[in-house]
Amino acid sequence: MLENADVTACRQAYETLLCWVLVDPFQRHGFCSRADFSKEPAFSWIRKLPAETKIAIHHSKILFSNGYAFDEFSPDVIASAIDCAIDAGTSVFFDPGPRGRSLLNGNRDEQRALEHALRLSDVLLLTSDEAESLTNIGNPIQAGQELLRRGTRTKWVVIKMGSKGSIMITESAVSCAPSFKIRVVDTVGCGDSFTAAIAFGFLHGLPAISTLALANAVGAATATGCGAGRNVAHLDKVLNLLRESDLNEEGKTWTKLIEGLSACPEVSVLSKTPVNGSSDRFVNVVPVSGVVSDLLSMLEVAPERSTVQA
Repeated sequence: MLENADVTACRQAYETLLCWVLVDPFQRHGFCSRADFSKEPAFSWIRKLPAETKIAIHHSKILFSNGYAFDEFSPDVIASAIDCAIDAGTSVFFDPGPRGRSLLNGNRDEQRALEHALRLSDVLLLTSDEAESLTNIGNPIQAGQELLRRGTRTKWVVIKMGSKGSIMITESAVSCAPSFKIRVVDTVGCGDSFTAAIAFGFLHGLPAISTLALANAVGAATATGCGAGRNVAHLDKVLNLLRESDLNEEGKTWTKLIEGLSACPEVSVLSKTPVNGSSDRFVNVVPVSGVVSDLLSMLEVAPERSTVQA
């Protein structure tokens, strides 16, 4: 946190935003904080990007922001952080989340900052509903292609399909990965866990389909426990899901989405069983066994490396 003797704000202004997470018996959740009862961001007194923050961004490989950041900081500060990252060569990840719709219909500053983030991010992460709300396109692959087209630096658009899995759209290809079968306990923190794995794949240059498989496993592993923060899944749980490779395959889901495409990108689908593509389109079926084998060879050495370092 900042220490500025010139700021005569109350103690509450220096506290990180406390957020209540409300979860119902069907594992649906919502968030509530004091930002919901104020028209101003929680840290509205921060008018420009602090020097300490600029240094931190320069020393980082990825700057991640989401729509909830607008509950804490002004649109100008968020846009400045993105510009700072670009100048520093730091990759930008943006997930508009549920706030995307309200920002799209918000004031001029919010609309401008949202467009800035969508256009200049290296990686965009959205649910299928969020992608539709920002593009008015129902097919999530087509919506992702539209967001990719609008971006000037966008390399990946990742669409989260909930219990069905996830999709990654790049300039030349579309990759689809079904989810892992689990018993859901609590979905809080799954999105952040999923994003962390996408970031891992991005930084390590993993293939798109491998990155999605890992992200699905990390998100699913978190859903088997209760709570977020320090309660998110640990590596051993992720490794077990990968070893089991029990995919929630619904071939028709991907087939319908792929058949709706007008352009003809390379399409890859992660599967345990053969998947038939449409008559006019080639679908590359990627065996989950090979993807998992490569991931395990990378991840299983992590505990050993940590033990040696300790």
